[in-house]
Amino acid sequence: MMTKVLLATPSHEVRDHLGHVFAESDGFELAAAVSDGAGVLTALDRQPDIGIVVVDEAADDGRGHAVARSVGLATPLTGIVMVVDAHGPAEMSRAMAAAMEVGARSVIARNAGLEEVLTRLEAVASWSAMARASIAAERNGGRGGQVVAIAGAKGGVGTSVLALLLARAGRSGDTTLVDLDLGAGDLTAYTGVRTRRSIVDLAAVEGDVTGRMLRETTYEVQGGLRLLPAPSEGERGEEMTSAATRSIVSALRFESGLAVIDVGTHLDEPRATALEFADRVLLVTTPDLPALRSARRTLAQWDRLAIRRPAAVELVLNRRTPRDEVTPALVERIVERPVAFTVPDGGPAFSGAVNTATLLETPTAVHTAVAKAGAAAIRPEATPAQEGGSDGPTEVEKLVTGSPRGQGRRKGAGRKRTGRAGRAVADPEAGQSTVELPVVILVTLMVVLLCVQGIGWASGLLAARAAAQEGARTVGVLGYYDAVGAPRDEVLEQVREDVRDRLPDSMREAVGDSDIEVLPDAVNVRVTVSTILPGVDLSASSSAAVYRES
Repeated sequence: MMTKVLLATPSHEVRDHLGHVFAESDGFELAAAVSDGAGVLTALDRQPDIGIVVVDEAADDGRGHAVARSVGLATPLTGIVMVVDAHGPAEMSRAMAAAMEVGARSVIARNAGLEEVLTRLEAVASWSAMARASIAAERNGGRGGQVVAIAGAKGGVGTSVLALLLARAGRSGDTTLVDLDLGAGDLTAYTGVRTRRSIVDLAAVEGDVTGRMLRETTYEVQGGLRLLPAPSEGERGEEMTSAATRSIVSALRFESGLAVIDVGTHLDEPRATALEFADRVLLVTTPDLPALRSARRTLAQWDRLAIRRPAAVELVLNRRTPRDEVTPALVERIVERPVAFTVPDGGPAFSGAVNTATLLETPTAVHTAVAKAGAAAIRPEATPAQEGGSDGPTEVEKLVTGSPRGQGRRKGAGRKRTGRAGRAVADPEAGQSTVELPVVILVTLMVVLLCVQGIGWASGLLAARAAAQEGARTVGVLGYYDAVGAPRDEVLEQVREDVRDRLPDSMREAVGDSDIEVLPDAVNVRVTVSTILPGVDLSASSSAAVYRES
């Protein structure tokens, strides 16, 4: 396994010398080289997988030991090696003692050879790997919660409300709701909680956020939730750092079964860190073109900045109504991401609950939708069943055949019953089994054939629906009437051609012009589905409404 190394030195000679050493090594890679302490901490924030930090004692104008101490406090599981200007065993011993006082694990001389450098680095890398593995094993053996970050494509799409309802639908009594919309967070208003502490109060302790600190900073909310609020003074949001956000996310994962983080709509370093380290990310949008375009731009921005790949983001369609011209299928085409789940518009009842801060008390259709689809979306995926199967007996069969009764039944099944004279007596149930077996086979065969036929008919219905939607889209784009109000023949012909192109090859030839009805406000398509009976066919019809597109 390759270990990444960060080098902090102002000396070009040391940089060149160690650079050649790492180039000749198969186990170490020079990730970055900086000249001061600020650069070290910045590089560690950007590359948290760095395993070793090599600090020259001459860094920061001779304050290399202070740099090593700050690195040890920020990342205690990272191995630190000091580069010292020492010659002979006595000087190396004194340099080692001074380095250990600031948290370093080893020292190397400026003129050390290849073997000496690699030997010391391998020992430090082994210690760092064992320490990280031990901490990971301890955490995995205890509690390992899930962190879900929710972002909005633009302002006003309902991100905060959805975060609150998702937290309510999560694990009751073991859920933390975090308001990371530092400049305009309003979860306290939705929950009716008055706060004195906020998430920025944890920024000062960055690398040492404990469960006790979280409990002292969060507030209990009705429904078994705990709220970690945003600051009431928006300008205090500047106190939050990416390192503090990472520590808070790690602590939440360990202390809560589920943590829901509302990151708002704007992007800065703390919120980018939350999006990067969350287990799942939901992007909320509404069925209108401005919000959908914003969602697409947001995904592209996250991808460019290496925050989150679009494939690792789940799209949520909020405030959906049956009257919306923008359908979920159109949403997926515009954003180029599938819709994970939709949330209906709540109407007056939901608006009243928002205005009176009783969202956690007043059940609405929105609550029901989030409780069903939303809770399933944020729940960790079940472990997939092992592929392949065993041809041997199942566990229940093993228990039955392994018991005395099962063994006696299995032995008795292989021999004939005998009468008092010792003559073989036929089993009276054997004839009944012989008669019933063909009937069972026939019924099973009919059920299988009916299921196959049903699948075929459903496939035809789906194909007809997709073709009708394609034709309706063509009518909406090209228009049905000409300037004098007469139907346009070229549009009708184009619609029929698009419908046929959308159908599978097996159904295309059987669809004639009479099977495609083009109207000003709808397109109807009928396809023929073959059946298992020769000479008998089924038809599947579907209709799609036409929406005008300018």
